[in-house]
Amino acid sequence: MIQLEPVGWLNTGLPLAILALLAMVLPRILVPAKTRSQRELAVGMAVSAAMLLVAGEVVFALIYTVRGIAVWAAIIDAPLATGGFFLKLSALAAMLWAPVLALVWFAMAQGVEKRRGEDQFKGR
Repeated sequence: MIQLEPVGWLNTGLPLAILALLAMVLPRILVPAKTRSQRELAVGMAVSAAMLLVAGEVVFALIYTVRGIAVWAAIIDAPLATGGFFLKLSALAAMLWAPVLALVWFAMAQGVEKRRGEDQFKGR
């Protein structure tokens, strides 16, 4: 079974930076830029959050592999336990990227309401 590594730049700082960057970029890719629907925005944000959880698992697994830990052997030996271990790390990382994602959501929601107000003003 894989054990937690001590906190360091490679196994903590780098994955958190990658996930925070993804939290800023993914919603802009998944949600149409000119949407006027809060529902469409909410779905895009939910998909972004799910993708970030999966991306976190992958990033942490890659970091552990680079550090010389036999991740693939652990996956073959105990797939559920290994997946759960990396899902736990990914969920812990959500403490950083979830607020970033929430701020992006807030900014995008303001854009949606601005476009809707402009449409209402123009009489559409």
